[in-house]
Amino acid sequence: MTSQEVEVQESSFGDLLDEYLYESPERGQILKAVVIDADANEILLDVGLKRDAVVTRKDLNYLDQSVIDELVPGKETLAYVLQPYNGDGELIVSINKALELEDWERAQEIMESQETITVTSAGSNRGGMLVRFGRLQGFIPNSHIYTNKNNAEGEELRVKVIEIERRRNRLVFSEREAIFEEKKSRMEEMSVGDVVIGKVVHITDFGAFIDLGGADGLIHISNIVHQHISHPSEVLEIGQEIEVRIEEIDIQRERISLNRKVLLPDPWETFTGRNQIGDLILGNVTNVVDYGIFVAAPGGMEGLVHTSKMQRLNLSHPRDMFKSGDEVIVRILDIDYGRQRVQLDLDSIDIEERDEWLQERGYDLDVYQAKLAGVAEGSPEQPEDDNVEDEELPVMETESVGE
Repeated sequence: MTSQEVEVQESSFGDLLDEYLYESPERGQILKAVVIDADANEILLDVGLKRDAVVTRKDLNYLDQSVIDELVPGKETLAYVLQPYNGDGELIVSINKALELEDWERAQEIMESQETITVTSAGSNRGGMLVRFGRLQGFIPNSHIYTNKNNAEGEELRVKVIEIERRRNRLVFSEREAIFEEKKSRMEEMSVGDVVIGKVVHITDFGAFIDLGGADGLIHISNIVHQHISHPSEVLEIGQEIEVRIEEIDIQRERISLNRKVLLPDPWETFTGRNQIGDLILGNVTNVVDYGIFVAAPGGMEGLVHTSKMQRLNLSHPRDMFKSGDEVIVRILDIDYGRQRVQLDLDSIDIEERDEWLQERGYDLDVYQAKLAGVAEGSPEQPEDDNVEDEELPVMETESVGE
């Protein structure tokens, strides 16, 4: 063999070796590819090797139709090596696996950046909720679900990535951490003393929860209005927008305390500015107790008519004649400025003074008397005493003040 023949042989062997090394991709390798041909059964890809790669029908079944429709000749894509070369000498690749790998890498970046993202519910099991993240299925453990969900497929959730194990195909999210992070960010924007607008989202026996745009605050029932109420629903309703002042912010406990009462007109100042001892006022019964009735004047200030100040009605119990919501005319007997208390009286009001007071304020006496007659029909029988009958307290059934 001549030296020239040896040189040619060495050159051919080197080319073959280079070609072998170049055309031996490993399983799991990602290759850049261009679509050469596509039909319903397979797609042929140019992956820059001596031989083209094949995407099988099985892999196409995992792809959305919208993705398949884009795989036309000339379209660039990525391919995941499944079988470097099968028995027929074909290079089998997966577009679906390549796209999944992109999702895994994106999930890793999101976890490292602590970003909050939106995923879609895909059902549930005993351990928690299944969600879709791109082409991957993720999981939210029950301990990381912030609120009770109806688990309807397609429901959007705000989450953070908390665990990734590709070998076990494990992708774990936390809704609780995402909500806390967003609430924390919103709470850090607030300051004690801020006056903000919020929406009533939940009402309980002890107060109302207000959505402040990303964080919820609580108004205790004692801080909703100045006057006494038995339940927050008496003055608030779901969806109502109200103005509140921030009283306390506890980021670690995720609590915001609110006050609405402080922003409302003070009924004591309103009352004392308009009334004085001896005046008659028209108010609404707010509570009936063994020792009397509480009456709210216009503006909300409440006063007490003690049973000792309604003796001319000859009642065995205030409940025999009065109930919450009744409208009643009372006289201001005393104003205690130090304790902010008002004592009211019924016994000192006679029918002539009452009618004159009503006429001065434009009341229709016939209508008023008709309402009184309706109340009297439902009241216990009174002793046959003309003076008592004439001077009996005027009472009307109507809506309470402030409703």
